Amino acid sequence: MRVPPALVLVTVLIIGFLLSSSVYFYTKSRPSTKSNSDKSTFSGDLPQLTASESSKKVDELTKPADSKGRLSYPKNVYTVETKETLFGIGTKFGIDWKLIKLANGITNENLIQTGYTLVIPRVEPTTDMYRVNFKIDEDKASALNRDLHDKSSDPLFNPLEVAKKDAVPYFGLTAEDEFTLLEQDESSGTALVQAKNTNASTVVGLYQPKEKGKKGFWAVLYVELRN
Repeated sequence: MRVPPALVLVTVLIIGFLLSSSVYFYTKSRPSTKSNSDKSTFSGDLPQLTASESSKKVDELTKPADSKGRLSYPKNVYTVETKETLFGIGTKFGIDWKLIKLANGITNENLIQTGYTLVIPRVEPTTDMYRVNFKIDEDKASALNRDLHDKSSDPLFNPLEVAKKDAVPYFGLTAEDEFTLLEQDESSGTALVQAKNTNASTVVGLYQPKEKGKKGFWAVLYVELRN
């Protein structure tokens, strides 16, 4: 029996349509195979920031703490947002979350809640070490300068005592830790104190914001991790 040519043609067209449809839907159902160079795809890896990029992020996303009547207070403070964790905050800044935990003297990260303020350490380019930087309350400094002007002695005249008081609890420091005066330059009004405990070794940088020398009071400028 001879098959009509028209029927053969129709059969070929139907088979071709079915095959092309199968290939189309199979292709659509497969995962995308875009190259890694396509920036619109997420590779699953967390972004790796350089030290300078991380420090820039810290400056952009933080602000100075409330002075609360203190002479010096942290310069870079971040307020925890809803459902944030220390790990997520560390990723945001390109910093190990354990470093943020240590910098704040936190013993239980589960206590971190919305609205909690955290100091964020940043890399100091001159030393390549992580620092918690401080600001000076100029009004407080002027008032102290007047109050201490006629005194012959005061704990604020001793950089070691100021470090013991104001460098706690940053990087896990406590008042019972070992503090040692490394340098004191009365002509420039700068001093460096080393602090050690079982968790970290740090240095505390101090300076005299008003009068220099024996009658000048000291303020913490930074606490730097030296582990």
